[in-house]
Amino acid sequence: MEKVYKILNYYLNEICKYLEKENLFLLNNIRAISIYNDTFYEYIKNLEIEQEVVTNHLTYDDVFMIAREIIEQIDPNYLEEFDKLLSMGKLDFSYNNNYNESACIFYQNGIPTDKIININRAFNYEDVWLLIHEFMHYINGDKNTLNRYYLTEFISIYFELYAVQYLLDKGIPYNEIDVFKRFKWIKEDCVRFYQYDTVLLAYIYFGDINDDTINYLQKYVINISKKAFDHECLQLYDCLNNIYKYNQEEIKNNINSLGAILSEEFITKDYRYILGTILAIYALKYVNFKDMVYLNNHINEYNDKSILDICLSIGINLRDENFLDNLKLAIDEFVNNIVNNKVKKK
Repeated sequence: MEKVYKILNYYLNEICKYLEKENLFLLNNIRAISIYNDTFYEYIKNLEIEQEVVTNHLTYDDVFMIAREIIEQIDPNYLEEFDKLLSMGKLDFSYNNNYNESACIFYQNGIPTDKIININRAFNYEDVWLLIHEFMHYINGDKNTLNRYYLTEFISIYFELYAVQYLLDKGIPYNEIDVFKRFKWIKEDCVRFYQYDTVLLAYIYFGDINDDTINYLQKYVINISKKAFDHECLQLYDCLNNIYKYNQEEIKNNINSLGAILSEEFITKDYRYILGTILAIYALKYVNFKDMVYLNNHINEYNDKSILDICLSIGINLRDENFLDNLKLAIDEFVNNIVNNKVKKK
């Protein structure tokens, strides 16, 4: 393992230098996020989320107008910007999965561009809640402040789930909405994060990975076997090595880009979606809807506040010892509402 440790430490050093500049929240809160992830995944992994998703005959205009109806319920002040998506050609639907994923685009090839929304059509009501999700990025993305960067997925996923609930309440069949799509996605993020968080945490806490690292982990952090830890090291080593090889020409031209390239593949994404989904589900049950709208409208004005303080301002106390238990209740309520909706339709 000595050779693996040596190369892995080189990669981790570059990653942490990048995180220190661009993702300090992850660097400072890796242990708490790991606990949230473990608890959340353990609770949702056995949810029966498989369903037969069906398509329908929703047109481009149908999707836009139904989404517009939901936007009006969220905040009528958004309608002017929403209507401009069409009039200014800033909304594009792909009918052949031309995009890697649906997204609100602010940069192309690293260069700022006019913001646009690209949606890969699923040809059902998933198109509607996806459009709501991306439009919330569109609305709060004029300034990419640090807190907006950290919390934008929380905001978008919250209003996405609100849109799902809105469609269910209108009597739309749950299998035309693909109501559990978010849970499928987040389970993938949770599993991936679980496969590297202990190694990343060990490097952040104790420095270079070596034969003594497991002793520090067992004594101060987590009860993990050497076999399991070495397996995680090898997995992360292989993953980062593949990323390095795939991007070696770009890295050769700019060695300073290594940390960003290694991180942005997944490390700077996974935790924001995990935390965003946890907060969104929690907020559906415990946060006033108007406070969420206010947060979306003012997220770029909170430069003097920490993430903990921002969450506390809308009624989410991340230091509450009952937070994770309350989260489980929120998950149950959301899922039970879907189950009850299925029963009603039958």
